[in-house]
Amino acid sequence: MPDMQMEEKEIKLADLKVAKALLPFIRPYLWMLSLSTLLVFIVTFFELLMPIFIQKAFDGFIVPSGPERGIHILGVGINSFQTFCIIFSVFVFILFVIDFFQALFMEYTGQKIILNLRCTLFSHMSFLPVAFYDKNSSGRLVSRVAGDVENMNEMFTSVLIFIFKDLILMAGILVILITIDVKLGFYLSLLVPVIMIGIALFSKILRKVFRTIRQKIAEINHSFSEAVTGIKIIQTTSSRERFMQRFEQLNFEHFTAALFQIKIFSIFMPFIGFLGVLSVAIIIWAGSFEVVAKSLTLGELVAFLTYMKLFFRPLRELSEKFNLLQNALASAERIISVLKNDRAKQRAGKKRNCIGKITSVSFEKVNFSYEKNKKVLKNISFHLPEGNSIGIVGQTGSGKSSIINLITGFYQPCGGSVFINNTNQASINIKDIRSKIALVMQDPLLFSGSIRENIKPSGPGMDESGLKKALYDANCGFLFEKFAGLDTKIKEGGRPLSSGEKQLVCIARAFAFNPDLIIFDEATSYMDSQSEKNVHDAMKKLMKGRLSIIIAHRLSTVKHCDNIILLRDGTIKEKGTHPELVALKGEYYHLLQKEKI
Repeated sequence: MPDMQMEEKEIKLADLKVAKALLPFIRPYLWMLSLSTLLVFIVTFFELLMPIFIQKAFDGFIVPSGPERGIHILGVGINSFQTFCIIFSVFVFILFVIDFFQALFMEYTGQKIILNLRCTLFSHMSFLPVAFYDKNSSGRLVSRVAGDVENMNEMFTSVLIFIFKDLILMAGILVILITIDVKLGFYLSLLVPVIMIGIALFSKILRKVFRTIRQKIAEINHSFSEAVTGIKIIQTTSSRERFMQRFEQLNFEHFTAALFQIKIFSIFMPFIGFLGVLSVAIIIWAGSFEVVAKSLTLGELVAFLTYMKLFFRPLRELSEKFNLLQNALASAERIISVLKNDRAKQRAGKKRNCIGKITSVSFEKVNFSYEKNKKVLKNISFHLPEGNSIGIVGQTGSGKSSIINLITGFYQPCGGSVFINNTNQASINIKDIRSKIALVMQDPLLFSGSIRENIKPSGPGMDESGLKKALYDANCGFLFEKFAGLDTKIKEGGRPLSSGEKQLVCIARAFAFNPDLIIFDEATSYMDSQSEKNVHDAMKKLMKGRLSIIIAHRLSTVKHCDNIILLRDGTIKEKGTHPELVALKGEYYHLLQKEKI
């Protein structure tokens, strides 16, 4: 998959670019993030006071430094150890309440950001050009909307704020430790550059690992999705072993990447732990001399060691948070790579022209290719005037469906112009064009849900009676006879309807949509004669009074069209009405004779 490999290389973004791209999703909730940050400051302040309480307890009650027992906190004298314990318990309870609300606000904000991000991503992807989906498999895209977005949840709900909190806590602890004892504080501060360099080094390695892991997950999703879609072919062609080997290989590659991540993390965590143990040993060794020399009280030494424990706790948490952060940033890069594609938004921008009813479609010397130097359409020109129909015929690969892709704006021509109502399509809002076109494809697609949900247009649309009329006009009376009418439940793959019945429902959807231009792309392929007759009858009703384009293999499907185009190798070989092409006795005539045989 060269396209996807190239894309994976392109999405390696700097952290600042990632943060800038995510800012629009965070901005609406800045007030809640600010509130959470304020509560984090308060919680951090309370945590910094905790060892001071312990020091006061040691020096004032447990091992008093003077003849009198008692302490002063914030100018208030406390002479009873019982009173001290009650005050300390209230202090801990207040800390718990503040911590609870901070976590609540943070989780709520994170979930709102994720909700906004996932909906924005889905909305954006639903309008991306079809060429984007040619280069990106469904499994990879599912991985981005589901896995990558969820992967960022932890970053928004805890990682960013708590990294900030841990850094504040560590800075505060260093200041307090130096205040308690400059000498011991200096010993501890020597370890900070070593720790920071270690974190920066490991985070850089982890980012690369997480990119690989996310890429492998996307490939696994794609492989599994492809296998499920083609399970009948796999089983009937005895391809199970080949697909299984491919799936096992992808899983092994993911396993290898994940194992490497575990190895990196298993080195980093003991490294932080070793520094913690080493620092405690140094402080106990140096501090014991100061306690003996009476330059440091036992309570101060205990407070110092408690602060050190507090100091290395956020360090361990930071290493875990950096692990999550690197994973989330790798996912964020992949999401941003999708959101950066704004060609669809440009074509649907408010500055683009809108049109009224579609009354004509024209191609003027249009050239088109899906890949460079491989033209699919060459110098195509034709005109479809108001109220007329045009049939497009030709062998497979002659370019028939490519013409439809250009009219609907799924792709852009490489040369020449497509005109809608004598206006260049490139200058028209593509949403406005598509809102006036109905496309009935070769493979009828119905979504899971009811028939009503499948055929009802978005917006005000039709009422119940209008929807029923659309069904009857499309020869879908069988839905009321065999099933539950508009309430008929459709499952994945259009079950329980047959191919012909699904196609008729698709035509009913076109009736309900009330388009100006109706396009049939091989709408009667692979049908029995009775189903084809029903579909043809419904097509005639739908075409009445509308611009119509019919793509077909069978010439009998297009012989009633006002004009017919015969394509071969991307060029128009013959053009005219059915009688004119028959009289010409060219390629169209010979195809017609073969069809009769």
